[in-house]
Amino acid sequence: MRTFHPDISPKDRSTALLVFGFLLACYMLTFTGVIDSSDGLATFAVTENLVRRGAFDNNQLLWMGAQQGNIGPDGNLYTRKGLGMALLAVPLVWIARVWPSVGMVHAAMLLNPLLTAWTGALIFRLGRRFGWSRGLAITVALIYGLFTLAWPYTQTFFSDPVCGWGLFAAAYGLVAYGQSRRKRYLFGAGLAWGVAYLARTINLLTLPIYLIGLWFVLPAIAAHVGETTLERLRRAFWLYWRPVVAFGIPVVTAGLLSLWWNWARFGSVWDTGYVESETFSANWLFGLFGLTVGPARGFVWYNPILLLAIPGSIWFWRHQRRFLILTLALIALYFVVYAKWYMWHGGYSWGARFITPTLPFFSVLAAPGWQMLVSERRLGWPGAALAAFLLAASLLTQGLGLLVPYRLVQDRLAERVQPLFADETFTRLEYSPLLMQWEMIRRDTIQFAWWRGGPWPDTIDWLPFIVSLLGVLVGLAFLTQQMRSVQPENVDDHTRNLLYGFALTLLIVGLLTYYNTVLVNPEARMVAERIQQEGRRGDAVLLLRVDWAQDFANVHRSTLPVYGPLPRPNLDESDEMLLNRLRNTYQRLWVTPDYTPPEQSGWERSLRIHDFLLMDDRISGPSNQRLALYAMAPSAEMIESGLGTIFGDPSAAPINDTNGWIRLRGYALTPTAQPGGHILLTLLWQSLQPVEKDYQVFVHLLNDRGEKVLQRDGQPVLWMRPTSTWRPGDEILDRYGLLLPPTLATGRYTLAVGLYDAVTGQRLAVSAGPTDFAIELGPIEVE
Repeated sequence: MRTFHPDISPKDRSTALLVFGFLLACYMLTFTGVIDSSDGLATFAVTENLVRRGAFDNNQLLWMGAQQGNIGPDGNLYTRKGLGMALLAVPLVWIARVWPSVGMVHAAMLLNPLLTAWTGALIFRLGRRFGWSRGLAITVALIYGLFTLAWPYTQTFFSDPVCGWGLFAAAYGLVAYGQSRRKRYLFGAGLAWGVAYLARTINLLTLPIYLIGLWFVLPAIAAHVGETTLERLRRAFWLYWRPVVAFGIPVVTAGLLSLWWNWARFGSVWDTGYVESETFSANWLFGLFGLTVGPARGFVWYNPILLLAIPGSIWFWRHQRRFLILTLALIALYFVVYAKWYMWHGGYSWGARFITPTLPFFSVLAAPGWQMLVSERRLGWPGAALAAFLLAASLLTQGLGLLVPYRLVQDRLAERVQPLFADETFTRLEYSPLLMQWEMIRRDTIQFAWWRGGPWPDTIDWLPFIVSLLGVLVGLAFLTQQMRSVQPENVDDHTRNLLYGFALTLLIVGLLTYYNTVLVNPEARMVAERIQQEGRRGDAVLLLRVDWAQDFANVHRSTLPVYGPLPRPNLDESDEMLLNRLRNTYQRLWVTPDYTPPEQSGWERSLRIHDFLLMDDRISGPSNQRLALYAMAPSAEMIESGLGTIFGDPSAAPINDTNGWIRLRGYALTPTAQPGGHILLTLLWQSLQPVEKDYQVFVHLLNDRGEKVLQRDGQPVLWMRPTSTWRPGDEILDRYGLLLPPTLATGRYTLAVGLYDAVTGQRLAVSAGPTDFAIELGPIEVE
């Protein structure tokens, strides 16, 4: 191995770009486009709301309850996750919002592939700074990117890859500054560490390690005679305050932003939202066993190639001792701290999820071990065979994690062993996901975005598969060519790099555009487009299709807030509080129901009783999805009027108190409206005598010439209080809403109201009114 240079060459910068591109192409080949965890959904919800409407609540995930968030002082649901990952995803999701051809969830799912590929490029650059050959530096970057847990985690929206990138980029920045004395590397290091800290607060514990690393890379200061350690430190600060400030500014900014994030969500700078049960309360030795060699989540079994870090550490002890010490300190910190966490295993995840941020550091330590066994053949062919075996085992392990969602194994374990995450599921070999995952591999469970699962040849969606595979092959060809290139070190192929970057961008955009057309539920798309076209300021969306959480987020680009509670047949106290808050906050509510009929849905039953149904349409599609729009009663400005009109048997006219059946005691209506707005009407019925038939109410909007413009017919209280169920003395509050077309002419209008037999069409007679057995209410000015 060669001695390192003060800075890497232009040729190495080009090679780092090619490493990044090749890894990213591989990750696009295994792209899923689906967030597979509640953690990821909670983080994405923050990003989505920041992009769509400048808010950061998680109200679209109310169906998850307290699983990933808490209710803040303002009544909104907020995630307990850090802000770092949500902020990093904002540019990607913003682009998708302004460019509707790309799904917003799909765009967010690019973040971990981008950062993991970037981490691989940084590993290459660090290897070159350590004086390794270009081939070895590329090899260790590919070992990290393709032969460790880093690859399966590119399919997720977990924050672990973000932490891994942030911590390693910060370490690279310190090393780069130590060699080049360029303060921009220190600023970048502080910024990267700040992102890791904002993504996961526990990374604050790593700050002393990085401060020691900063001290190591600053030029040594000779001690003066009689000078104390404190005085020497003070003199060092004034000599090197610029690099210290360059590193410290983003670090301090991240700390302040973290405190603000706590206050903005939960009203206190010290409140992170974590509940009492989320503590460092696990059996430490059991957690340490599980994270290292346990059959279910043992780090060794999921990353066998990283065992080469053991012999590799010998080289570091001899040549980069300070880097080795700080790296081992960071790795040990992660194992020691997370072994005590109550969910040390990471829940629904593949392998030791919480330890994945250390993968870049392990990979770097493994590089000299690979060099010894493979390139230098220190142990002859047995050593090379051992390295090849570890590499093959690692690739097979990552392939298992990539093929099938890891939640299938955890769901199977939940059926076999109670309680969930019982200790025996982490100690018994037969419960290891590395074995059980084989049982889950079926044609209908493979999760790649280009996989269709049908009979051959429809098993594969060939267009995205071939495009993705071509991206991998082209990237591999460029990387191979670069390794064999004899160009001088100071040559940087700008034209090739620009063309490759453009082609890679085009490939990704093309794939995401295609996936947005074939992976998103078409009914969710139509519902979102309808809301975007007809929604207006003061509206909100009540999404009761929990299974649409990601499909709807992919295509919903309006600024309307989304609330996603669980569908229930009966509302509990918290549900009633939410619905009342919606009534007092918004003017209209778009409701996307599940398959439950309105009268059996606690949400819609309450809305139909207390608010005004403006629209109830069916969206064309396989499930004939309903979309309803309600006007909220508290926001309505209505004029109330008393009335005593009596309805009765049309053959018994004239109608009076003696022979009448139903009295309209009063009503309230909106006196003014606008084209595209709505007219609201409340009728107060009183039953005088029992009736056998279920009569229907008609509400007709008439223009100044008496012509019918709009109508709403149906049984009282939207079919929930048929007249045959009324008893003498009952009073029924009956609400109607008329959605006005945008093209409605301005002028004076009235409402004709009456009751009729739906079978014969015969209207009930009225005690006072025109001869067509209806009464007119109004006037209403449409302006």
